[in-house]
Amino acid sequence: MKSSLTDIILNSEKRKNVLLLLIEGKKSREEIKRSLNVTSTALIPQIKKLKEHGLVIQNGDHYVLTSMGKVLVSNMLPFLNAVEVFEENSNYWLNRDLSGIPDLILKRFGELGNCVIIEPDLNYLFEFPKEFTENIFKSSYVMAFNAYFHPEYPALYSSLAENGIYVSLVTTNPVHERMEMDYSDEIKKFMGFDNTELFVSDEMTGLATLVSTDRFLFLCFFNKKGQYDHTILMSFDSKALRWSKELFAYFKNNAQSIQ
Repeated sequence: MKSSLTDIILNSEKRKNVLLLLIEGKKSREEIKRSLNVTSTALIPQIKKLKEHGLVIQNGDHYVLTSMGKVLVSNMLPFLNAVEVFEENSNYWLNRDLSGIPDLILKRFGELGNCVIIEPDLNYLFEFPKEFTENIFKSSYVMAFNAYFHPEYPALYSSLAENGIYVSLVTTNPVHERMEMDYSDEIKKFMGFDNTELFVSDEMTGLATLVSTDRFLFLCFFNKKGQYDHTILMSFDSKALRWSKELFAYFKNNAQSIQ
């Protein structure tokens, strides 16, 4: 019985790796062997199966994906990338509330790439991690969404703006009310700069904090009980930065500008 395409693609690590390599372009047998660190004996039967199922063809000394192969591998990549993100920190993700992230952006979750999970230090619970402080003032722009109030945020955003960094801030109504009530001077200072903007959102989301810059992505999620446990996710992957900009744009576009 002929194997299904799903079996051919996913049930062999060698075949899957060959396909992922060929999405980059045509490769010779020697290039494939060298890249995947396999022998001809291990490689040839797998390529034969890929050819039999119309995923790969041979042009002279090189192998290339067929049109069908390109379509399938291109659609396979987002799935595999998402699996990698979740597998890397499965215990963390099992307890996170991902509601509020729009479906089109959530489907591209694999673009987060290599994430760093920073567990809270009880002795420094309200201090930002050094990975955050070392990079944020080196950023050319900062776009932040806050559904969780941190007492350092008002002064931080004002300080960033004072240093000439463009700051676009979206907060939920409760966070904005808290800042206006207890940190009105800092908010007035923040709004007084030409390189700042402030929006207020009615968005209900499991995302506590998003900070998107040209250098890093900083994410904090509420857990499934709606609690904030100070666990932080950071990524420096270029795809993650693009992903975070689109997520911030979604919140900004659905918020009310504060003049």
